Amino acid sequence: MGVITSVDYFTVNGVSSESVGLYTDTPPVPPMAKQRVTTWSTGIDADGHSPDDVYDNIRIPVNAYSFFPDSFDFSAVYAFLANARTLMFSRFPNRYLKVVQVDAVQPQQKWDGKRISLKIIFTCEPFKYHTSNAQVLVTDSTIENVGTRYSRPIYKFAHAQNASTFLSVNGQVLEVGYQAATPIIIDCERMIALSEAGVNQTQYTAGQFPFLSTGINLLSVYDGQRTYDLYVTGNWRDY
Repeated sequence: MGVITSVDYFTVNGVSSESVGLYTDTPPVPPMAKQRVTTWSTGIDADGHSPDDVYDNIRIPVNAYSFFPDSFDFSAVYAFLANARTLMFSRFPNRYLKVVQVDAVQPQQKWDGKRISLKIIFTCEPFKYHTSNAQVLVTDSTIENVGTRYSRPIYKFAHAQNASTFLSVNGQVLEVGYQAATPIIIDCERMIALSEAGVNQTQYTAGQFPFLSTGINLLSVYDGQRTYDLYVTGNWRDY
């Protein structure tokens, strides 16, 4: 591969495109996802419509190049792109996208093979996720969702084993039975409750798994006798 480098690069699963010798054009600005809308005929002069809480995936094209390659063997590049799960750009350093699939990798040679261009198209989930996503201990019964979209967090807390314990988030309450392992992990991304060993505990819960609204959220864990420490991994995300 050539040794010409660019000020721009992208990373797939945490690995830089520079590591496989790719020169990258200025990357595209990730677009805002399109919200789905249910539309129906009303029999009058305008359709009825209702916005859904679902957004379409987004497609991101990336133009990359290899200059003066030793051969047309691009197996290292294809292996770099295979099984892509996350995508980041040098000009968008504090966010990443979740890759659904790599739609296409279209190589084209020019100048008798002295430059190989590759148009890479990623299909990604609708939202942009924060790279800063550490587990935090809730203090003062509040936590701020720093994203612009509601989040599907992961909660972790110990609980009573002689009575039910309750996770309250903005007035929405999830009940955890005394039979559940302690501590328990409430994973709102996967919609499952787990022990620390990864054993399913969902059958010991009752109620909806609570999400975190944008801005300040009020939350606590309690039973009839005491409150419990609550740890939250926010999974913050933006439109």
